[in-house]
Amino acid sequence: MYCDKNSKGKIKIRKDLFVWSFILVVMAAIAVGGLGQRTVEAGGDEGIEIVGPARSSGEDTSPIQSISFKSDMTIRDALRFLQEKYRKNIVPSAKVKGLVTAATLYDMTFESALNAILGYAYEYEDKDNVIWVYTAEEYKTIMEDKDRMVYKVFTLYYISAAEAEKLIKPILSGAGTIQGSSPAENTVPTGESISSGSAGGDTMALNDIIVLLDYPENVAEAEKLLKELDVRPRQVLVEATILSATLTEGMEFGINLNLMAGTHLIGTSSNAQIGSTSTIENTATSPISQIAGGIVGSMLETAGFAAGVGTDGLRIGITSGDVSAFITALEQVTDTTILANPKILAINKQLGQVYIGTKVGYQSQTTQTDGGTTTQKVEFLETGTKLSFRPYIGDDGYIRMDIHAKDSSHILKSDNIPDESGAELFSNIMVKDGQTIVIGGLFRDVVVTSRKQIPLLGDLPLIGGLFRSTNDSTTRQEVIVMLTTHIVDEPEETNSDARADDVRRKRFGARDELQWIGRARLAEDGYAKAARFYIENDNESALKELNVALELRPSYLEAIRLKEKIIYETDPTAELNIERIMLEDFERKDSEKWQRR
Repeated sequence: MYCDKNSKGKIKIRKDLFVWSFILVVMAAIAVGGLGQRTVEAGGDEGIEIVGPARSSGEDTSPIQSISFKSDMTIRDALRFLQEKYRKNIVPSAKVKGLVTAATLYDMTFESALNAILGYAYEYEDKDNVIWVYTAEEYKTIMEDKDRMVYKVFTLYYISAAEAEKLIKPILSGAGTIQGSSPAENTVPTGESISSGSAGGDTMALNDIIVLLDYPENVAEAEKLLKELDVRPRQVLVEATILSATLTEGMEFGINLNLMAGTHLIGTSSNAQIGSTSTIENTATSPISQIAGGIVGSMLETAGFAAGVGTDGLRIGITSGDVSAFITALEQVTDTTILANPKILAINKQLGQVYIGTKVGYQSQTTQTDGGTTTQKVEFLETGTKLSFRPYIGDDGYIRMDIHAKDSSHILKSDNIPDESGAELFSNIMVKDGQTIVIGGLFRDVVVTSRKQIPLLGDLPLIGGLFRSTNDSTTRQEVIVMLTTHIVDEPEETNSDARADDVRRKRFGARDELQWIGRARLAEDGYAKAARFYIENDNESALKELNVALELRPSYLEAIRLKEKIIYETDPTAELNIERIMLEDFERKDSEKWQRR
């Protein structure tokens, strides 16, 4: 009987738990449904329905699934609804009236919904966390109020004030004004003009500035535009190598771009490389084409260039190889002289120039005044090698180069007016970062006059010509210009200290490898010999070598220590007298120098 009552109690508890669980599930479902879909049917919001997730005031960018308006809903009521539900401060003017023309809006953000409600007849301004709504006429009047105009000063670092003025004017209002500082000189004075009065200037010694006066929204747009325009320009480091190759009369002239040497030209096989220089022979061909004898691999076949060897004229090519390999191979054929090897850092779209030559002066005009004063006008003719280039950097790692190369010489006529002769090239080339442009075919004739005569007799007047002879020899040279381009993106890449360290390392390396008769190398050799003599117990010979080493390099610490050690081992009592010995040695040298004087 007890067990039956207990069983009935348990069954009742289970039923109660089941009922309460069912009630909780239903309430949770109702709550979730209320969050997923909300309908407004009361007060001033009657006739507006929003279907979609409820949002806080900071979720303006998420789209609303749908907004439905009643057909007779006024704009002011719709704005009041948006203000209450999205916690926005919306203040319409007294003239904002009318009905909402949109029935239902789908997938709209808050700002898009506001624009749809207002339409084209109304405008709004978001200012100080308040959305002010006006009619189109009111908004225009407020926007054109000159009391709203503000001015701002912009400092320019990379573009000029004139350029900024041209770019900003289109976004200003009709009442807006812009004024820039005076432009600086765009050229660098050279020669005598450096010391002349025109070398200076009276413009403001500051960065370019512009002063802008306009409405705040236009000033903000101008500031945004200037931030995108006034950026540091990119630079190109151009390493120019100008060579002069001596040619003989039996050679054909011109660089054959199909047979470049020691470099990998565009279009060659990947395994092309410089071979043994012993295969190059000095035959009647162009010296550069002869270098092809040392090439292993297929030759270049580039569209637009002649495939034959020996075609005269100007030549242009592009190589990705090492410039030194080209020069080394060219030196095996003929005498090659490096005229110049400048490195020029040019800003994008700015001109760079290299000039190597002579300015020949001549009298171009003589004027005589009524008072008898004679005025002569002297002009100068620039002869030699001149190279001008202008780089255009692309975002794909390529550089477009406008190149003007000219090589000229002069000949004086009987009236001392020079005639100019030479070769000139204008070209526009697309080259990749790190590649080298090769320009050849610029020829010059060097005339060398030698005079032979019998001493004394050849200097006699009238009959001296019978005892002397003059011989003119002409040497033909080819000027080769090589331009290696490097895009410099960061200022650290042009750090002068780092480049100075590189130069210093190369200089010391060249001294160690090439100057084998230098004082430092001879002192090291003497110390090495002294060390060998010391090991062989020949202290006398070791001291002689150490004296020679210290003569060449007095601060050679290892040699000084070895000398002290040998002196101490030879005579232990002389340890305290080493300094005295060295002083006497110095006094003896000074005495000998005094006696020689």
